[in-house]
Amino acid sequence: MKNDISEIMNAWEYQPNMLIVRKIIGDDGKEKLQIRVNLGILQMELEGRPDGKTPRNSESLLDYYHSIIDELKELKGTARDFVLTDEDMKDLDSEIMQYYHRRVCLFALKDYTHAKMDAEHNLYLMDIIREHCKDRDIVESYEKFRPYVVMERARAAGLDFISRNDYANAMKYVSEAIEIIEGFYFERGLNEEELRQIHELSILKKWRSQIHQNWEGGIVESDENPE
Repeated sequence: MKNDISEIMNAWEYQPNMLIVRKIIGDDGKEKLQIRVNLGILQMELEGRPDGKTPRNSESLLDYYHSIIDELKELKGTARDFVLTDEDMKDLDSEIMQYYHRRVCLFALKDYTHAKMDAEHNLYLMDIIREHCKDRDIVESYEKFRPYVVMERARAAGLDFISRNDYANAMKYVSEAIEIIEGFYFERGLNEEELRQIHELSILKKWRSQIHQNWEGGIVESDENPE
């Protein structure tokens, strides 16, 4: 077994201040993501958890906790008594970060389908934390990122639709994201004037106008990006 990866590193040069990522086919025949970093190469699975692990005999912690919650609802009619422990929260935080880092790489590769799936994965995990973590400060530490992740999901879906010249569904998805984010902040007491200062809303509304303008003008630009 060859352990030295110097040959691979020398053939794939590191470039500072750039996200250098690629897809490869692994020895198991499955696609992997590789990221070139200063001191080596990081590798992630494309399907399932990025680290390839199956925590608690499940594809992911999201699947594991969904199964527990569904079982409790079937047995008791409610899962309100289920509470996440401190150890649960550490594990969930680790999974959220894995899916976040993979999503960044997927955007760089313009794999918008998988990027959308990873954004949704983290939104579902945040839902579980919101419902079953009793520490409201911890809950809020995740909830403050919800508008950003909703925007990222819309960005991935919108770019995917635009790449197929489906401007109508791109507009629909972006509009739905705007409504979700506005509702999030309305629940927190923000008014219309304060909403105009929200970064995610500003980006999505500007992008929606751009999509509409290009759609009406018959312009096909598959690489339109709100950032």
